[in-house]
Amino acid sequence: MLRVKKHRLVVADFQSAYDWYETKQHGLGADFIDDFRLTYQRLRRSPDLYSVRSANVRRLNCNAFLMEFYVVTPAEIRVPALLHASRDTENILVARRRIFKEA
Repeated sequence: MLRVKKHRLVVADFQSAYDWYETKQHGLGADFIDDFRLTYQRLRRSPDLYSVRSANVRRLNCNAFLMEFYVVTPAEIRVPALLHASRDTENILVARRRIFKEA
C-alpha cells in the first residue's frame, strides 16, 4: 500500500469544510468526517481506480461533500487539496502542485 503525502494546506481544507458544514446544520460536520473516512479508505485501497482528469491529477468525490484531488506516483499518493466543486480548483491545484515539486 502506498503512503499518502498531503499538502500542508489539506488539514486547513478539511477544517474549513468541517466548519462550513457544521454551520449549515449541527451534525453535518460529523457526517462529513464519516464520509471522508470512507473515501480515504477507498483511495488507499485503489488509488488507480479513479481516472486522470488533467495534468495527472485524479479526483475522488466524497459523496455530497467535496472532492479529494490526488496524484499517484510510484512511491506515494500525493494529495494537494480537498476542495468543493464551487472553488477555483484548477488554479488552486496548479499552485499546490508546484509546492509538491519543490519538496
